[in-house]
Amino acid sequence: MAVKAQSNSDVFQRVWELYAAGRGAEILEHLDPEVEWRPALVEPAPYHGHEGVRTWAAAAGRAWKSVTVVLEELREVDGCVVASGRVAAFDHAGEQVVDTVLACVAEFRGGRIVRAGSFVSDDDALAWVSARPALP
Repeated sequence: MAVKAQSNSDVFQRVWELYAAGRGAEILEHLDPEVEWRPALVEPAPYHGHEGVRTWAAAAGRAWKSVTVVLEELREVDGCVVASGRVAAFDHAGEQVVDTVLACVAEFRGGRIVRAGSFVSDDDALAWVSARPALP
């Protein structure tokens, strides 16, 4: 019996769950080795490849002691997975430094995320989906 391949939405939801559980190293299994990663929070910039994601994750670890992410909606739009939720983060002194909407977009190739970005509004995420260049 053949094993059913995971949908892009399933893979994205797994990445979200791993991030929420603080299991960042396992996220890399679901990312293309040449992934383009564009976070909206903590040193927003383009990061490339697994090493770039590790660099961003280390910066997040230095900035935040704890993070809570809640997934509220997940849908596919124009070949991308778009997720909406909330994120709250506390610094190492225990002060809440983030409490905002978080919208994430991911594009896939071969069952792995090849390009991902996060935004502080659903509208910004959807605008990125519409304006993004084609994958090479």
